[in-house]
Amino acid sequence: MTKWTLGYRYPIALTISLAPALTSMMVQAAPFETPPATGILDSLCYDYVPKVEKPASAEEANALPVEVDADRLEAKQGGTAVYEGDVKVRQGVRKFDSDYAQLDQKSRDVIAIGNIYYNDGQVTVTSDKTLKSNLDTKNSELEEGKYQVHGSPVRGFAKRVTMTNNNQNITMEGAQYTTCPPGQEVWTLKAGSIDIDQKEVFGEAWNASLWLYDYPVFYFPYINFPIKDERKTGLLYPGYTQSSSNGMDITQPFYWNIAPNYDATITSRFMDKRGLMEQVEFRYMPDPAHAGILYFENLADDKQYDAGNPSFINTSTGTPYLSDGHRYLMNVRHGSSLMDGSLRFGVDYTQVRDKDYNYFNDFSPPVGTQVDSQLQQSFTAGYYQQNWNLTSEVRRYQILSPYALLPHEMLPRIDYNYYQQGKWFDLAWNSELTKFGYDSGSASAQQAGERYTTTRLHLAPTLTVPLIDAPGYYLTSQYKLMFTSYNQEVPKDLVYTDRSRFTDSSTGQLTLKDGTVNRTLPSFRLKGGLNFDRPVDWYDGKGTQTLEPEFQYLYVPYRDQDDIGIYDSTTTRQDYYSLFSDRRYAGLDRISDANRVTAGLTSRIYDNVGDERLRLAVAQAFEMTPPKVRLYPSDPESTNSRSLLSFEGDARVTEQWFAHAGTQYDTEKSQFSAANGAVEYRNEKFISQVNYRFIKDGNKSYYNSAVAEDLSQAGLVMMAPIADQWQMYGGYYRDIRQNVNIDRKIGVKYDSCCWSINLSLEWHNQPDNITLKPISEKSIGLQFEMKGLGSVGTGGRSVTLDTELLPYVRPFNLKDQQ
Repeated sequence: MTKWTLGYRYPIALTISLAPALTSMMVQAAPFETPPATGILDSLCYDYVPKVEKPASAEEANALPVEVDADRLEAKQGGTAVYEGDVKVRQGVRKFDSDYAQLDQKSRDVIAIGNIYYNDGQVTVTSDKTLKSNLDTKNSELEEGKYQVHGSPVRGFAKRVTMTNNNQNITMEGAQYTTCPPGQEVWTLKAGSIDIDQKEVFGEAWNASLWLYDYPVFYFPYINFPIKDERKTGLLYPGYTQSSSNGMDITQPFYWNIAPNYDATITSRFMDKRGLMEQVEFRYMPDPAHAGILYFENLADDKQYDAGNPSFINTSTGTPYLSDGHRYLMNVRHGSSLMDGSLRFGVDYTQVRDKDYNYFNDFSPPVGTQVDSQLQQSFTAGYYQQNWNLTSEVRRYQILSPYALLPHEMLPRIDYNYYQQGKWFDLAWNSELTKFGYDSGSASAQQAGERYTTTRLHLAPTLTVPLIDAPGYYLTSQYKLMFTSYNQEVPKDLVYTDRSRFTDSSTGQLTLKDGTVNRTLPSFRLKGGLNFDRPVDWYDGKGTQTLEPEFQYLYVPYRDQDDIGIYDSTTTRQDYYSLFSDRRYAGLDRISDANRVTAGLTSRIYDNVGDERLRLAVAQAFEMTPPKVRLYPSDPESTNSRSLLSFEGDARVTEQWFAHAGTQYDTEKSQFSAANGAVEYRNEKFISQVNYRFIKDGNKSYYNSAVAEDLSQAGLVMMAPIADQWQMYGGYYRDIRQNVNIDRKIGVKYDSCCWSINLSLEWHNQPDNITLKPISEKSIGLQFEMKGLGSVGTGGRSVTLDTELLPYVRPFNLKDQQ
């Protein structure tokens, strides 16, 4: 064999320029997303896929010398150059082989015949036939070519590939595309012809059909597809589910690429038992600093609407809350950022039809901020600097319950905050001006009446002085002065709930004061802690255990606040961290008196690489004077001299086992107030978790809050491979005290190299905000996916341990462990 080393201008290099055009076409023109070669099936499915070899840039690659090997070379000046026998051309990572290659130096035509092989590190192309090309026109033609994309299972075949117009226009005849391994072609997409203009965004395929094994199942006279990473107007894949309340539920989205910075998705959702719903999502970004989404749903006439359907009936009047079956939702989300991010605006607004209390339960829309059956409608603006910020918000709520008390609206709230860090102190100024209004226009009969309103001004300068700040121990003091002024208006026709809450049980008098109410309270806090550590024999003798005692003293004098209404305040959930807070209540309407000492102890264990493997923490507060401030005057005064004893524990016992436990124990009554725990095992694809939670008097009656039962719920979730290509998953949650199943889910997925099928069944108790009686709901999900082509069905491609009502959570609060 003879070898020649040639400059990059030598004519034989043209045969290398042909396949890069084919590479671009094959990769870009693949009409559907290609799946990544990752996961449990890699070793079984993708061992034949070549690795990606990244070449230098196109200009640098073309500048590399070309090495040509052939058994025989015959060339004449100005005539024909012939290479015969095991022709091999190399240029960097590029490789080209053939049995025969010929160059006509006058016409500049190149012909390669037999055992054609091309590999540029991105794609491999082979053919046993003929390659024809021209150096000047760049027109090329390849017969019966096979291609394999590197780093991806995408591969295929074309009877003829023709390239013209300097490789910009490509035509493939008799083309095939699949992601299945050789010899396992479950599905193949075939097309009579594919036309690609690489100056355009989209290619065209004619006479296309989808084959399962040897049988055609779908025929497309014409389809187009993106050949570049740009969006395309057209139909998206449909979704399907089956449920008890909605029946057969089919969604068919249509994507409209309006402009590079505007698009819309229009979805027709057909529900067998309800009717046809239209869903429209419009996204816009006129400028990178301004972006938002407008979303709208509309169901013209709900088949379930009936004058006798209890899910629509006002039980006090016997008439429906809605006058007809028209149901809709609108959602607006917008964000703007100006002046390098210093000035910001935002909108988060969701609304359904007035008194459509079960909309979210019935249709589960993908938008809306809903907390405790409240839809948030918020408008925000703010100006932010390094040491200060000025923010404002207008916030309203739509209540999805005819029984809940309508909340106050912020119309608006304005905050000014300033921070200054000195050498020996930290200074903060927090201020707020809020107008709390009330709109009874959307109140139900059970919510009839007016509520108290106010304009509230709050000022709170704070001085924090670190007394000791050294490695292993610290001591910090904080001084705060809190001034709050209310200008209250108390109506005569006060709603029943407010009147009962603000009536003093001993005098029977309403405590709310009409007019101006001022409150000034100082606060002093002293907080300190120590940190000890020692080596332990665990983890190859390189483990570390810490012991971290900490304490806090808090003093706030008592001030009677029963004459102030509750606008945004509530009790806080007690845990280890809340015991070291300076507040018993969230919000500003109640500032509790305090003369308490809190003591806590935390111990951690770190392994030999510094990862936290165990954390145990316990704390309790001791009241030197029992607090007198109550949330409502009708509430009893606290007589406890000690808080609940709070414990938190997290552990990573081994690389596979995790554990969590948390309790709040009433030491005076010798009973648990709350508890939660979880144990989880993870081993590659196997995941299993058992969890439990308990809340004393956690199940309260909607009709009478004085009636309550303990909440005691247990759950089990599991995901387990049952064979190389089979996976089972599920979840089970049950209320032990009420002896009621909350949510049950089971699913199985078969995952082969190029297709998968996922079947899931779920039973859950769907809430009803009107009858307050949960409805047993069953849903069936089925998804079939041809990898690299698309999926039809419901849900995402990945298996999830989330259920309809409860998400899968890993409650393990360890550093560097998740």
